[in-house]
Amino acid sequence: MKTCPPIVCAPQYIVRDCYIPREVPIIHPIVNVERQVIVNVPRHYYQPMTRSEVVDPGCPGCQNPQ
Repeated sequence: MKTCPPIVCAPQYIVRDCYIPREVPIIHPIVNVERQVIVNVPRHYYQPMTRSEVVDPGCPGCQNPQ
């Protein structure tokens, strides 16, 4: 009996990845701003004044006061 030659398949690869952390600096600039905001606030001033008025009820018994 004659033996057959062996069949050689393409190789199969088994890859085991090992991850090693490496820090990458990321800089976040922060600018602090101190502001003074002017706000208009109404302030009321009252100016008193005096005026004189004459109230004439008319003559008693008159129909058309003048």
